Amino acid sequence: MSLLAGCNVENFSDILKAAQEASSSLLPAKSKEKYQKVYEKFCQWRITKNVQKTDENVILAYFFEKAKALKDSSLWSTYSILKSTLQINENMDISQYKKLVAFLKRQNDTYEAKKSKVLTMENVTIFLKEAPDDKFLLMKVVLIFGLNGACRRAELCSLTVKDIEDTGKILVITLHDTKTKKKRVFIVGSECNGYEIYHKYLRLRPKPVKHNRFFIYYNHGKCTVQPVGINSFAKIPQKVAEYLKLPDASSYTGHCLRRTSATFLADSGADIQTLKRHGGWQSTSVAEGYIEESIGNKLKISKSIFHQQELVASQDLGTSRESNSFQEEKLQFKKFGVANFSNLNNCTFNICI
Repeated sequence: MSLLAGCNVENFSDILKAAQEASSSLLPAKSKEKYQKVYEKFCQWRITKNVQKTDENVILAYFFEKAKALKDSSLWSTYSILKSTLQINENMDISQYKKLVAFLKRQNDTYEAKKSKVLTMENVTIFLKEAPDDKFLLMKVVLIFGLNGACRRAELCSLTVKDIEDTGKILVITLHDTKTKKKRVFIVGSECNGYEIYHKYLRLRPKPVKHNRFFIYYNHGKCTVQPVGINSFAKIPQKVAEYLKLPDASSYTGHCLRRTSATFLADSGADIQTLKRHGGWQSTSVAEGYIEESIGNKLKISKSIFHQQELVASQDLGTSRESNSFQEEKLQFKKFGVANFSNLNNCTFNICI
């Protein structure tokens, strides 16, 4: 017997409405519209194909078509979105479809993710010291914050004035609006004149400003009241690369600051747990990736390998020399029948004939 059998029509309608609202809240708030669009496209495809019942073969056919036009990363993104929306809207769990998952993994075999290039410490130092402040002051502050906190562009965009605590010597910055919903705290100190550059930018902030976003547009030595948009943050690494005349400047994307920060930390010899805390990563594999790609770590490994081989070779050479010396003494004894027994006291000789 249905639990709703005793409900009147009005109550039943309210319950359905509440259930729909609850289901809708299961989707990520920031990506809700994107999720709905992907689901609607799939529903429209089913109508076009006159699909009566959705099963694994139908889902597989849909992704087979999508694979012709989408990159592998986009395929997995579509799969993730449909997995959530189909579960919510149709109570269908496509994660159990083994053929589908195998197909997606097969598409991924030859795929190599295109990652943002990273800056070197020399690049960062030159830019902060030599780039003129009247044009690049905002970018310098973004660079300092982004590197110290391994910040995503969305985290920089949502940073508020209240998120920054000035102790008089350092800045204690708290990121509240993070991708993982867990706040992160990082420090900006005197390194690369970070504290001084921050204050130079802060002093130019106009009053009053109706919003509390920290980053506001800056040009020709003056700040406006307009907050910096997320897409503008994405372009800053490229502009830094262009100033430094680095090749392929467009490859320094919005993810550059976060990748550069993680790379610097990995090169310093940090372990996986330190990297995960620094960037707020939940996945161990992501942190492992930075350690594996770290040039600093590769140099340490190379030096360790060859240093060990040098030690082994040195020991082998020493043993070989001792052995050769002993063999030479034996030959001398056999040849002349005489041994040198000088400077020996209280010795007993057993002579065998």
